[in-house]
Amino acid sequence: MKHLSDYIDTLKARGEFCFTSEQALEFLNISKEALQMSLIRLRHKKQLVTLSKYFHLIILPEYQSIGCLPPDHFISAYMKFLGLPYYVCLLSAAGYYGAAHQKPQVFQVITNKQLRPIKCGKVSIYFSFKRDMSDIQTKVFNVPTGYIKVSTPEVTAMDLFCYQKSSGGINHIATVLTELIAMIDPEKLLQVAIDSGETAWVQRLGYVLEQLEPIEVEHRNKIVTLLKKYISDKKPAYVLLLTKGLDENVKNSDWKLIVNCKIESDI
Repeated sequence: MKHLSDYIDTLKARGEFCFTSEQALEFLNISKEALQMSLIRLRHKKQLVTLSKYFHLIILPEYQSIGCLPPDHFISAYMKFLGLPYYVCLLSAAGYYGAAHQKPQVFQVITNKQLRPIKCGKVSIYFSFKRDMSDIQTKVFNVPTGYIKVSTPEVTAMDLFCYQKSSGGINHIATVLTELIAMIDPEKLLQVAIDSGETAWVQRLGYVLEQLEPIEVEHRNKIVTLLKKYISDKKPAYVLLLTKGLDENVKNSDWKLIVNCKIESDI
């Protein structure tokens, strides 16, 4: 008779560290009740964590101290299990380009369905919602269990302003951008702006970029020039720099922006 530990050993030999109840039942040919008892035993031994009712993580000895696998080891498999598109975003995405400044406390993911945060041991995953993900550009990064999809530097820059609160606020965004800017392709960023069909985040991004002191000033200036022309052609209405803040009457005509806070980067 096959045991759940046999199935887990088979998965580990293939470099796989997560499975569904359906997959385990098919391999073991046992009842749902018997599987449930085996799952409970391994959870008590801290060798297994159940993320949802039917999705399970194999906790390797080196990760038992955090009570979970690193999120990039299982997020692709979990989102496939849910049948949802996804990409790693915001500060977590910036970290893959060496621009996190400090390690984010949560792993950030965007998908097209409202999902509750996941708390797994010391690992936290926070989901942001984006209705249309059809034109979003991502980059594939290899991880020990396969690969994950991460927003490109250009999409990351857009999302930082579309989700200001989840990005740590305007000053933290400025800090991240100071490092991320070197990775941004000006033409690709302009295309992201065109594809998004929105101008508010471009107005905020353009203004903040002008306030920074990056190492590659000429590269920054090229980006600013392209975005400034885009805004000039679009002629958008004025928007607040901070999505929530004092409505001070300090206007920037280049970016059609009401500047209601001072930008202070930590770099």
